Amino acid sequence: MDAEAADEGARQVAGAGGLPIAYETAGPAGAATVLLVHGFASDRRSNWVRTRWVSTLADAGFRVIAADLRGHGESARPHTIAAYSLGAFREDLTAVLDAEAPGESVHLIGYSLGARLAHDYTQTHPERVRSVTMGGPPVDGSFAGFDLAAARAATRTAARTTAGGSRAMNGETARYVGMASSAGNDPDALLRLAEAVRRRAFRPRAGAVAHPLFIVAGEDDPVHDGSRMLAGELPGARFLGLPGRDHVSAVTSRVFRTAAAAFVTDVEEARRSDPSPAGRSPAPGR
Repeated sequence: MDAEAADEGARQVAGAGGLPIAYETAGPAGAATVLLVHGFASDRRSNWVRTRWVSTLADAGFRVIAADLRGHGESARPHTIAAYSLGAFREDLTAVLDAEAPGESVHLIGYSLGARLAHDYTQTHPERVRSVTMGGPPVDGSFAGFDLAAARAATRTAARTTAGGSRAMNGETARYVGMASSAGNDPDALLRLAEAVRRRAFRPRAGAVAHPLFIVAGEDDPVHDGSRMLAGELPGARFLGLPGRDHVSAVTSRVFRTAAAAFVTDVEEARRSDPSPAGRSPAPGR
């Protein structure tokens, strides 16, 4: 299936606060569903469609939903920190699932910020989740080191095309400003999103629920070692390191997407062979 041909057309649903959340679907109706959750300053098409994730999963027999997070893509882009609470993201994802997979549990695949949100959703809505794949999870903290005041000062200075007067940015803040300011993005929205998520500590080792878990990171990504350690600490979790890949390039890896498709296929096979909760994890080593 061609990646572009997988697009069945953008749809919208009312998310938290009635704000529109855009998404698209692909794959056979009635099949097990995979929900794809993209990373910061990306969108469903650049993260999942153009990189052939949607077509790979649809060809594997899954119904695929790829959504634009609020602040991104064709979804609403509010300009308040309060609009980007974890609760708001959860409501958005639930609205998408209720529109396309009402009453069903789904496989969650998230990258970077999307991995954080997938983890949070699994903790709060375990009945809606069959498995979790976290790529490049921010194990050392979401937006660690981000300085909103410096970021906003830098973007205001850039908008005025003048020099001086800006609060000095640290390296992490400069990286996020660069991402937020890339073509097609709304820096004012994305910088507020970063601050909102930064304020909520990410504790991936706490409150783990009994879902099949796959953790993936590029070997050149600073989160790699922490991700590998996390997988070793969580019972039954799988880990995959991607040689030669960093945080930006890991999501484009064919090895990553084919391994993720194999993982969710394993989970489905386990469910079919033993539909009880105890039998829904794939056999070790598969």
